[in-house]
Amino acid sequence: MIFKELVSRYWFVAIILAVSFVGIFDHDLWTSDEPRVAEIGREFLDDNVSLAVPRLNGEPFLEKPPLYFWCVALSYKIFGGPSASAARIPSLFFGLGTLVFTYLLSRRMFGRNAAMWSCMVLALSTEFFYINHKSLVDPSLVFFVTGTVYWLYLALTAEVEKKWIYYTICYIFTTGGFFAKGFVGIVFPALLFLCWIVWIKEWREIKRARPWIGIVIVSVCIAPWLWFLWKEGSWEYINTFLIHNNLQRFVPGSGYTGGHKDVVYTYLVNYWQLFLPWSILTPAVLFSVCRKGVPEKRRLFLLLWFMSGLLMLSLAGTKRGIYLVPIFPPIAILTGLWFHDVETRKVNSRVDRLSQWSLLCFFGIGIVVFIIKAFKHDLFATAPFILSIPVLAICFIAAFRSFIKNKIIKLRSVSILLGLIYLSGVLTFYPYINEHKSFRPFCEKLGKILTAREGPLYAFQPDEITRAIVPFYTNRYIMPIHGLDNIESLGRNYSVLMLVVDRHGSAPLYKSISEVFPNVLLSEHVNKRYIKLVSSEGK
Repeated sequence: MIFKELVSRYWFVAIILAVSFVGIFDHDLWTSDEPRVAEIGREFLDDNVSLAVPRLNGEPFLEKPPLYFWCVALSYKIFGGPSASAARIPSLFFGLGTLVFTYLLSRRMFGRNAAMWSCMVLALSTEFFYINHKSLVDPSLVFFVTGTVYWLYLALTAEVEKKWIYYTICYIFTTGGFFAKGFVGIVFPALLFLCWIVWIKEWREIKRARPWIGIVIVSVCIAPWLWFLWKEGSWEYINTFLIHNNLQRFVPGSGYTGGHKDVVYTYLVNYWQLFLPWSILTPAVLFSVCRKGVPEKRRLFLLLWFMSGLLMLSLAGTKRGIYLVPIFPPIAILTGLWFHDVETRKVNSRVDRLSQWSLLCFFGIGIVVFIIKAFKHDLFATAPFILSIPVLAICFIAAFRSFIKNKIIKLRSVSILLGLIYLSGVLTFYPYINEHKSFRPFCEKLGKILTAREGPLYAFQPDEITRAIVPFYTNRYIMPIHGLDNIESLGRNYSVLMLVVDRHGSAPLYKSISEVFPNVLLSEHVNKRYIKLVSSEGK
């Protein structure tokens, strides 16, 4: 009896945990951001380094505050040293924390069943799944933004005498958002609060929020780090972080040179891919929210969170699909509420029925694509593929029959089917991808050569991946060389080793290098990169 009760209440937790943990421990670092984050965390373990200044290949890296890198370094300490798996563990726990806050907010708003749907929708959305299985800074930002909004909602709906408690916790989480990824962690909840106040015209709430206390809390927490940053590199470090990597990155036309620029409507296009498969339901969800005109306050709060964040990101100077994830929790809760309303027959329009059909068809197409891809890459004989195909087929038929019989999609059938699709895809394709994307075999060979030879390791015009992946796997920093003149002067030195990474097929340029360094000690093709270790003398 107790077992049946546990199964009925917590089966969805088992699915979320299974999907969250798969793909964390079974492959090496892949490009492009993951090696950089993992290496910055590793360098915090070096002797006599400042904990205030993140470093990459021994040089300051001031794009992001150090919180996530600290977590990676702590993970290395706990789990026995630097590894790809340990580098991903902080993302895993930040992702689970985000799901907890999403569940709590949805349950407080709409009840337990809607909260289960919301949590499942977020956990099984494409981009959310992706970032929480990589060593990336963004899961920490999503966690703190979601936590901040949860406490903000509690503050807005609490009795007057209790509001200050929730607002204080909200400000503490806002500080965490800053240390996760800079001022954008403050802007998300602040913009939501302002939009809410303007919309409902409850101006007294600003006084109840005591924003001056929030400014003090955030400033007191941030100031020591900025002071240590100034102590390490004077105003140059402060300017690089605050102006170049925060203000100029956000403001269009400000002269930011870090890339990731795109047109203003980029996210309106990218959203449909990044929030798959649930983005198929978004028109029906928004129609359901607004079908009676202005949404009631709970739905309005979530809609303002989503729309204000989308507008801010669209107007920002730099754009990447991954930046959208902090606004996935509100649309996940609205989608979960739609599923709940479908189950309880509160909505049953033609749009709702068509959306459910489209979702099931998408699952069927996904299974077919999975089979085609497996055959294309000769993975049809692997054990995960052989085991997964009958299971996926049975689950899809069961979900389809359930929909035909009940005229609604059931939470358990959909979540189990999609969870199995994720698990099958990871177990089948990750080993193949790792074989083609991993730099570890090359770096292991490189490490043996470096152990046998003395002297520094140089690299010609190395990108961030090279400056991260080589130190991570060899524990040796590389010395960048940017000009051919320096190449020629180094070529006179017998002990010099030069690492050359060709991504663009620059044949004339690399031919000039080979004239100075004619002896190729190591050469491999990894992830569309031709990597060579060359020397001016023999082995």
